[in-house]
Amino acid sequence: MAILAILLRAADMSTTDKYEAAFNAFGPHCKGVCIPVLETVLVNLEKLKQTIIAGPKVDGVIMTSARSCEAWKTVIAQSTTEQTAQWLKVPFYVVGTATANSLSEISPQSDQIRGEHSGTAEQLARFILEEPNCSKRLLYLIGDKNRETLTKILNEGQVDLLPLQVYETSGSSKFPVDLSEALKGRQRDAEIWITFFAPSAAEFVYPYLQAHFCFRSIGTTQALIDDDRPLVRIAAIGPTTASFLRDKLHLHVDAIPAKPNPESLIEAMRVASSPASPFLQ
Repeated sequence: MAILAILLRAADMSTTDKYEAAFNAFGPHCKGVCIPVLETVLVNLEKLKQTIIAGPKVDGVIMTSARSCEAWKTVIAQSTTEQTAQWLKVPFYVVGTATANSLSEISPQSDQIRGEHSGTAEQLARFILEEPNCSKRLLYLIGDKNRETLTKILNEGQVDLLPLQVYETSGSSKFPVDLSEALKGRQRDAEIWITFFAPSAAEFVYPYLQAHFCFRSIGTTQALIDDDRPLVRIAAIGPTTASFLRDKLHLHVDAIPAKPNPESLIEAMRVASSPASPFLQ
């Protein structure tokens, strides 16, 4: 049996995408394909620049996405060393190694980036509160669809957050075309997995996905609609995304990886796969 893994994320264009490569490594009968779901635009860069030039008035900076890191890097590139030097002693709290690695390109201090092993915003908030000298005033770079989990936990821990929106997202106008292209040439009997990486992306793409696939509802292994569309399996990166799929879209989630990386994703899918899956061979 072949496997087609549809990964609802933008592929890493600077190198071979690690998620696609992980699936393709299983051989010619396995294919991983990334499909960009959201279009992101950086905003308030001038305000961020003025914040940086003014020097640290906070005890640290929180970045929970690669986009917030991108905004910081963009402004740093437009500033002088003198304007940014004071920030070299300020800790940066991040979710995930990808954001940490991106930020490390502009931060020469290895101990300046903290919390990169946190898989969720909630875990990062707990990490911050457990630090020996817990920061009490933090700049929080956010997007337009920011969730309140981290803010609530830190506020309860007497941490003062200064939120600054630095990016906004909208659904990709090219998604329907990109999805159709990804499905061309697929084997008819292939086991299809769709991996959701964020609630906002799931809400946008679900109507388009329904035109091509059948989905299982919560509490059943049967498809929502009995027709010729292939029945798909669902993986969710992180408990927040999984909860959204269940609570808002009422979908059965087959796999939730322990960590947000390709290896954990494939292991979770392997456990949930059919006996004929290439994952088990």
